[in-house]
Amino acid sequence: MRTYLKTIIVAGFISVCMISYSQGQLKIGHVNVNEIMDTLPEKDTAQAILGRETKEIESTYEEMTVAYNQLFDEYQKGLSSYSELVKKTKESELIDIQKRIAEFEQNASKTLQNRNVELMQPIYDKIIKAIEKVANENAFTYILDVSKGAVVFTSKESQNINPIVLKLLKP
Repeated sequence: MRTYLKTIIVAGFISVCMISYSQGQLKIGHVNVNEIMDTLPEKDTAQAILGRETKEIESTYEEMTVAYNQLFDEYQKGLSSYSELVKKTKESELIDIQKRIAEFEQNASKTLQNRNVELMQPIYDKIIKAIEKVANENAFTYILDVSKGAVVFTSKESQNINPIVLKLLKP
């Protein structure tokens, strides 16, 4: 029984040693994707495009709102003189315009969100590819993105690869 117990303990110890040895040394690096994104000129271009499109949408929304307010003011002024049929027709027209404005607002919001993703995703993908290349070339086991807020501690052994990624991205 004693030899069986010793055999199990020795086998367990050997297993732990083998697992530790097979994992080898972990090489961990960290990067701040937001910081890298902020330094790339493509982001400025994307933001300028998005800014122009946002202004265009805001202008159209403003025009729609002004038109609605004018119709509403006309309705208010002539309310006492309108027949029941004209009154209901103008009220229906105002309600339709309100619905169109609300629909425009929702569509505009979705459109701008989608456009932001459409413009920023290729830049983000480019950064991720550069990070992967740096990680592979420098034998990193893990790269942590500190901009996501999930990393609460970065040891001295963790290497900041921002400069390497930036060097790779900027010709």
